[in-house]
Amino acid sequence: MSDVCEPTSRPGPLHPAIQAHLQAPVWTDAAALIGGPAFREVVRDYCLAMMQPPEMAWPADKFFGQKLRYLVSFALIGQDALWRRNGGALPTLSALQRAAPASARQIAALVAALKLGGYVVASRAACDRRAVRLKPAMALLREIGRSPLAFLAASERLAPAPRPLATRLSEDEVALADWLGRSYDLFVEQDLYFSPFANIVRFTEQDCGYPVLSAVLGAHYTASTGAGDPILLSYGGLAERFRVSRQHIGNLFREAERRGCFRVDPGGRAVAVAPDFLWEFETWAAGQIAHHRRTAEQILA
Repeated sequence: MSDVCEPTSRPGPLHPAIQAHLQAPVWTDAAALIGGPAFREVVRDYCLAMMQPPEMAWPADKFFGQKLRYLVSFALIGQDALWRRNGGALPTLSALQRAAPASARQIAALVAALKLGGYVVASRAACDRRAVRLKPAMALLREIGRSPLAFLAASERLAPAPRPLATRLSEDEVALADWLGRSYDLFVEQDLYFSPFANIVRFTEQDCGYPVLSAVLGAHYTASTGAGDPILLSYGGLAERFRVSRQHIGNLFREAERRGCFRVDPGGRAVAVAPDFLWEFETWAAGQIAHHRRTAEQILA
C-alpha cells in the first residue's frame, strides 16, 4: 500500500460506492458538503469524539462497538418510537426477536445484558398486563446516539441552525428517541447510508472496530493538519482505551492492511491511509452528516 495519505485526484465529490443512490436528496446534500473548506476539520473532530471513553463505567465501547449488538439496540429504539406514535406493535422481547438481525437466543442474551447495565427498563404494559414492554433508557439513547449526535454537531458547525439541534435532542428523551426511531424507519425502508460502504461495515462487525477506526483516522487528520497533539496508535494504548486485547488490535490492523485501507507503523507513531479508503470514509461521513441533519430538522420542526 502506498505511503501517500491524501488523494491527489477524485473524479467527483462522492465515492463510487453510492453510485446507485446519487439521486437521493441526502446524497445531493452530501456532495455539497464534502469539498467545503471546513469539512475535514469537523470530520477530524468527529473522529476524536468517537474515540473518547463512554460516560458510564459499564463496558459500553465493547458492547455497542459491534454491528450486531448496535443494530439490536437500534431496532429496540425504533420499535418503541413507532409504538408510541401508535404505528406499531408493543416493543417486547418477542417483537424484537422477529425484527432484529440476530437469532432469538442472541437477542434474549443481549436484552438481559442491557437490562443489567441499566440501558433497558422492563415493565408490565398498561394495555396488556401479560406483556412486558422493553423501554430504552436515556443511557441507551445516548449510547446509540453517540455517533448520530456527533455527526449532527458537525453539521451545525458547517451550517449553524437557527436553534441548536444536537443540544436540544441530547437533553430531550422523547425527541431523541423519535429522532433515532426515524433513522431506524429509514434504515428498514432502504439502507442508503450504511451497507454501500463495505470497508466501514467490516470495521463495525468487529468488537470496537469502529472506535479503533475513529482513532486511526483521528490520528491521520491530526498529523496531516498539524492541529492538536499527535495520537499514538500503539497496540497497548488502544487495547487499554477500548478494553480489548493487544492481539485484537493487531488483528484489526493486519486485516485493514490486507484490505488496502491503512497501515500503522510499528510503535503506532505514524499511519498511512489509502486514498480510496479515505474517500470512502469521507463520503460515508458526509452522508451521515446530511442524513442526521435532515431527520433532526423534521423531528424538531
